[in-house]
Amino acid sequence: MKYWIVPCRPSTFLVEAALKANEDEGGNTFVDWRQSYDFAVGDIVFIYEMYPKSQVSYRMEVVATELDFDQSTDKEVFWKDKALFYDGLGAHKYTRFRLINTLPDGFMTSAVLREHGFARPIKGVIQVNDEKLLAFMCGDATESDVGNDTTENLGLGESASFVEGELQEVICTRYERNREAREACIALKGYSCAVCGMDFESRYGEIGTGFIHVHHVVPISSIGDNYQVNPATDLVPVCPNCHNMLHRRNPPYSIVELRMLFEEYKTIDRKA
Repeated sequence: MKYWIVPCRPSTFLVEAALKANEDEGGNTFVDWRQSYDFAVGDIVFIYEMYPKSQVSYRMEVVATELDFDQSTDKEVFWKDKALFYDGLGAHKYTRFRLINTLPDGFMTSAVLREHGFARPIKGVIQVNDEKLLAFMCGDATESDVGNDTTENLGLGESASFVEGELQEVICTRYERNREAREACIALKGYSCAVCGMDFESRYGEIGTGFIHVHHVVPISSIGDNYQVNPATDLVPVCPNCHNMLHRRNPPYSIVELRMLFEEYKTIDRKA
């Protein structure tokens, strides 16, 4: 068995939302993680939420590895940074982490970890081997373990500061999109959302001019190399909200299906 600290940027991936949405047949809460290290079933993983929390928030167990995208629950709705979701879509295997427990805020902050001998900055996945540190990290945490002074527990003061802007090298597979095909789609179909009818220029004025997402009717991750895109049949202009809703299911909802849901919900009496 190995022990890992796995960082998560709240500005990139919404781990709490993924945990709330995913439950297996046994009632266990889990999250599927893009696999980049040699995790093995039975390993223990500590999810470290980066700034502003800067703390270990979840203790989990690896229950499956080498899952394909179709077997995973990786969805656009869990990604705050949508570009990163699409950049890596279909290019990864996945590891499933089952939630063991949620740690209380302030219990296992970066400052507390330093007090227990962990001096490394948490910028990537780290395997933990120190026995004394593991004894602390694997202990049971309760709300009573955390003091009332949040500022003190976080090791903050009036002069506290944080470092941002450090360069990081990121290597990923990117599904290339054809800008000319996008422009051809917009020329044919305009800038109004095909689902809800939203037009950003009408709603926001000049700053909304020319803004719209373009949705691939067939997900770009599944169409193979050098697929000839037909802007008239394969691409549809949609607003970001409707684009997210289309991808709430795998395979995505069709434009017609989502439009029907949208129109149906509009007719509901909100006061009923």
